[in-house]
Amino acid sequence: MTQPQESWLLGVVLLLATATTTHQANPSCHPVKEGMLNVHLVCHTHDDVGWLKTVDQYFYGAHNSIQRAGVQYILDSVVDALLKNPDRKFIYVESAFFFRWWNEQTPERKDVVKSLVRSGQLEFIGGGWCMNDEATAHYNAIIDQMTLGLVKLNETFGEAARPTVAWQIDPFGHSREQASIFAQMGFDGLFFGRLDHDDKNHRWDTHTMEMMWQGSQNLGDAAWLFTGVLPRGYSPPVGFCFDILCSDEPIMDDPRLHDYNVDKKVESFLKIAKAQSDGYATSHIIMTMGMDFQYQNANTWFVNLDKLIRYVNKRQSSGSQVNVLYSTPSCYLSALHDANQTWTSKTDDFFPYASGNHSYWTGYFTSRPTLKGYVRQTNGILQAVKQVASLLGMGHSEGLETLKEAMGVLQHHDAVSGTEKQHVADDYSERLAIGTKAALGVMGQALSKLQPVEALQKEKDGGTIHFCPLLNISSCPITESSSAFIMTVYNPIARPISHYVRLPVPSDTAYKVTDYKGNAVKAQLVPIPKPVLSIPGRHSTAAYELVFQATDIPPLGFLRYHIKRTSSYRILRQQISKTHSHVLGGDDPIELSGDENLAISVDPKTGLLKRVGAVRPGPIQMIPVSQNFLVYPGMAGNNTKEQYRASGAYIFRPNATEAREIAKKVNVVTVEGPLVYEVHQEWGPWVSQVIRSYMGHLNLEMEWLVGPIPIRDKIGLEVVSRVDWSSITTGNTFYTDSNGREMLKRVKDYRPTWRLHNLEPVAGNYYPVNSRLILDNGPDFRAAILTDRSQGGTSLNPGQMELMVHRRLFYDDAFGVGEPLNETQFGEGLVARGKHYLLHSSFASPECDFGCLHRTLGEELLLPPLYAFEETSALAHTWTNTAVNKWGGLGMNLPSNVHLLTLEPWGDNLLLLRLEHMYEKGESDTHSSPVTVSLKGLLADWAITGVEEMILSANLRKKDEHRLKWKVKTTSTAQASPSEQHRTNNIVHHQDPLSVTLGPMEIRTFVLTVKKASSRF
Repeated sequence: MTQPQESWLLGVVLLLATATTTHQANPSCHPVKEGMLNVHLVCHTHDDVGWLKTVDQYFYGAHNSIQRAGVQYILDSVVDALLKNPDRKFIYVESAFFFRWWNEQTPERKDVVKSLVRSGQLEFIGGGWCMNDEATAHYNAIIDQMTLGLVKLNETFGEAARPTVAWQIDPFGHSREQASIFAQMGFDGLFFGRLDHDDKNHRWDTHTMEMMWQGSQNLGDAAWLFTGVLPRGYSPPVGFCFDILCSDEPIMDDPRLHDYNVDKKVESFLKIAKAQSDGYATSHIIMTMGMDFQYQNANTWFVNLDKLIRYVNKRQSSGSQVNVLYSTPSCYLSALHDANQTWTSKTDDFFPYASGNHSYWTGYFTSRPTLKGYVRQTNGILQAVKQVASLLGMGHSEGLETLKEAMGVLQHHDAVSGTEKQHVADDYSERLAIGTKAALGVMGQALSKLQPVEALQKEKDGGTIHFCPLLNISSCPITESSSAFIMTVYNPIARPISHYVRLPVPSDTAYKVTDYKGNAVKAQLVPIPKPVLSIPGRHSTAAYELVFQATDIPPLGFLRYHIKRTSSYRILRQQISKTHSHVLGGDDPIELSGDENLAISVDPKTGLLKRVGAVRPGPIQMIPVSQNFLVYPGMAGNNTKEQYRASGAYIFRPNATEAREIAKKVNVVTVEGPLVYEVHQEWGPWVSQVIRSYMGHLNLEMEWLVGPIPIRDKIGLEVVSRVDWSSITTGNTFYTDSNGREMLKRVKDYRPTWRLHNLEPVAGNYYPVNSRLILDNGPDFRAAILTDRSQGGTSLNPGQMELMVHRRLFYDDAFGVGEPLNETQFGEGLVARGKHYLLHSSFASPECDFGCLHRTLGEELLLPPLYAFEETSALAHTWTNTAVNKWGGLGMNLPSNVHLLTLEPWGDNLLLLRLEHMYEKGESDTHSSPVTVSLKGLLADWAITGVEEMILSANLRKKDEHRLKWKVKTTSTAQASPSEQHRTNNIVHHQDPLSVTLGPMEIRTFVLTVKKASSRF
């Protein structure tokens, strides 16, 4: 990957010269005093949407033996306390909890809350459904959960409640894409609590705890966000926690009492304020007055803070230069802005986060891999259901909302991160299952709506739609038991795609597959690997998978196939794959090769991948590459000192600097057929893999199966997949994605903004990989490995790619979760199954270069086709003539570099649409240029009669967005402002509101007014 060279610009640029209108969510900031140190007290509670207790338990205050926390009591108490004193202020963040509480309030109580919001006493900060994780959450899901919360706030309270400051106080590291997303959502600033301990020390010493974060190398100033690091995470100053959960002394101000302590408290506070001001650049500092689930009795806080403010400020008459006030993050940000300071800038991110020399929070990048996979899979289902509900005019539905809210909760920084207790993880999975079932019910209604009544009446059980949630373990009751069934393949991508379908079926059975035209479709029967058949809890009769290609599936549309068993031995012989079990130890390589796919070569001595090459006319260029599974033993420790830190749910700390082999050689079975070649590998009873090469596809699919991880020696194991391009020198540089969007340059044992002293050479070089890890050695060598879920990854040696796929540990790392990461299911250790995809620049073509290869594949992995099934008694030729078997919801294909990110019901005759340019600047010779799309005719059945452009979160019209300006010392590369160019392009099309221009990595958001324009349904 090419990255711009950095050179410092000595001048100053102004950010976001869009308007000079003064604005802020809270219009009632208390006045500050010039010439004094102004201490902004921010009263807050941090309410995890699940962690040690489930969401429900936290809300109601159940299971207090685990943690004393009840969110409903916090909100009740805070509202009462604010009414007692109009000077008091409080902020709230998690919309998931707030709206659960709000829905239980009386109309009179709601009016009181609305008045507190209007007056600025109660302010919403952040405002998403949760405070999302920044390492393991995908940008698609982040945008959705933020939109869910912010739009509900807008609908409930209006503009007065629109948050303008983001508040990410607890996530364990911070991504650049998150900053970019916040900026595009109209936020003026971001405050967070955690960053690397050495980075914090450096920033404190250099007075750079607050900065301008350049959130994108493509979007210019539209993605810049003022960012501040809080002084003590999000805790109050030592000695000043006045919550009922704390043991600090209250302020006792009756001089008649023996324990009178006003002077002592004031002196202590002034000393703390002075010390804190040494790390910051202005005469304003912020103090967070609250912690996890505090303010269940808000009175204890506010009574003491009222006194603290009064007695500290009273010292001003005696010459004190400290002024204390109730404040909020938006008021504090406004004061910083008014200070007219010139701020330094940052272009990288805040990963990995280390809280100590041996505590790198890089384990959670992989923790709970099956939950991470489930979240990513569910995101694809959610997008598909939103699309179909929009295209068929079904509007909002309870089923869709249930899944939106469940996915919103799962983006929480103790949910998808895998850092929750086991019973909470189980609750999260159940929420996803309930939400998915509800949303698929909507999909079933939609698919049925498109079929003629007479076609449904001819089907078994009236054409009831079935879905198969256990395809991840090669199990699907309807395909295993039915003699004939209809399969619908829905394509959620805005261009036609071709896709290989795999359906679990019994052994010794052939099938006739018929397409919508009545043509026979070529199929192959592939044996399910023995380790898959043995997965604990798998109850299935399937021993094979029926493979066929669904070709040219319409954009946001479907194809249907008639699939029927046949007793024809001739067809069975044609479809059954040739399998061969290999005896290792010879000299002749094990090779598989077809037409227009990838040739695979396996080492005859080890059974490991050896070479791969694209099959084209002429000689095949075989590229040396190996892949292996290895393990790191997890560090055991009692956590009493930093050097005794254990590897746990948060922390990755291997008890070795080199991963060890699982086996010297692997068992190999090869599978050959007309559609797919496979290499089945077994490292032993708990690690196996299938390497696949499909005809016509130029990527190598590697489906891994890991678990149950053995526990005989009571040593935790961290399992990695390592790919080694041994003949290539890439130095210490590699690239990882940021939340699935832009790529960031990584350099082993290096941080761009401070000097790294790394005592953990493996864990300290791990980064979050949401979608891909790339090696780049110039035009002749680029390689990518793509994932189907978030994982930790690195490149520890030149030409090497490493992804952690599974973890099982026996010690807690003492960062709060209170139990080891030892997942079990069905009485055994957890089994995880997932996929990696390997790409190389030699697989590219003039039509699709390397950038095109990985971006196109990444889109298909994010939004895979959705399968639906119906039993049928109809013959294929009857079905062909009576049913709607091909349907598309779009009237045209989007360009190959444009991704339809969102299509969602938004109200009566309203739809929410987001279009995204998929490429970065310079990433592709053919796809990185700006592109113009006409919305006219985009929707096949709807005429677009009105277009209103919105900010990314859809809670403000784009034309009403006014962000603060800042003076910034920046890099010369950041001067270029593509966003300005995009705005120019948009102005050109102002007379044609249906014409949309997108620059590299730009997302544009619209609310469309539509009316029905067809009679297809």
